[in-house]
Amino acid sequence: MDLSQITEAIQRDAVWVVFANVLLQQLGLPVPAVPTLLVAGSLAASSGQAGTMLVAAVAASVIADWIWYLAGRAFGYRVLSGLCRLSLNPDSCVSQTEARFVRWGVWSLVVAKFIPGFSTVAPPIAGSLRMPLTGFLLAAGAGA
Repeated sequence: MDLSQITEAIQRDAVWVVFANVLLQQLGLPVPAVPTLLVAGSLAASSGQAGTMLVAAVAASVIADWIWYLAGRAFGYRVLSGLCRLSLNPDSCVSQTEARFVRWGVWSLVVAKFIPGFSTVAPPIAGSLRMPLTGFLLAAGAGA
């Protein structure tokens, strides 16, 4: 898919493209969200859809985090171990990530989106540690 095809799709269904792209990327699929968001942002400025696109992106991010949270809650550290297998140092991934989460608490979810790798494993850790769902959703929304 080249840039002109992405631009045409965004012009047609901008909000849904942004929602689907962010959701799939946050679920862990190798979807290039940044180029889509850049094109959507430039189109939103001219079409007046910036607020709607922002809400769609945040909602998609929170939904994906909620799914990872539920997976962590249901399957515990098995989910985290599976995610950490993809890291450069799988043995220390679980312990380092958990230590960060315990040290920073709910704030780790707010800053997780800005730390590569941590954004993927923070929601399942929150679920594994039985973080209250309301606090999780508020922190995930603030981070998104």
